[in-house]
Amino acid sequence: MAGKKKLFRETRIYPVVFMLIITIIFIGILATFYQLSIDKVTKYNQTQLKKMVLNVFELPTEDIENDFTKYITIQEMESLLFYEAKIDSVLLGFCFPISGSGLWGTIQALLSVTPDFDEIINIEIVNQNETPGLGGRITENWFKDQFKGKILIDNDIVRSFVLIPENEIGKNGEINQITGATASSKAVVDMIYKNVKKYSPKLRAEL
Repeated sequence: MAGKKKLFRETRIYPVVFMLIITIIFIGILATFYQLSIDKVTKYNQTQLKKMVLNVFELPTEDIENDFTKYITIQEMESLLFYEAKIDSVLLGFCFPISGSGLWGTIQALLSVTPDFDEIINIEIVNQNETPGLGGRITENWFKDQFKGKILIDNDIVRSFVLIPENEIGKNGEINQITGATASSKAVVDMIYKNVKKYSPKLRAEL
């Protein structure tokens, strides 16, 4: 019928408006779920960090919250947050966060050291974006375990570890690199050296 007014849903703009409304609704739903879950995610991440701190001292993790409270004290000095571990008033050592540039982003880790800072107790990779199957293998136990017991500071000089091929037998100052991931292996070694050199003089002088 000539001159008959079109319904809005028959106009060209209707699909655009419809999709805009649907998009707004979905964004609202996602935002609501995010707000509802953010506290849970934050709590989960905090719990995982506490577990890692306990792990680098090889302390129990059956009851993470209670074990953390029992063995770990959070310390801060000149904006540096670090952790002190004790068993029955006996000091086990210190743990502090370290970071460095990997191949595809920042690598974050926790490094635990003996009370005199002379020896590494353990290292735990907290976050990394290295290539899966190559640089991502820095999280594997065989790689991390190499640092256990390594001399870190000798006669007040921070030692820099030397990388050797993965299958070679290493000496005290040597670390087996990951085959095909020299850059990621070197990133871990470098960040230990740089962070310890930066923070150890302050920490050793104060503690």
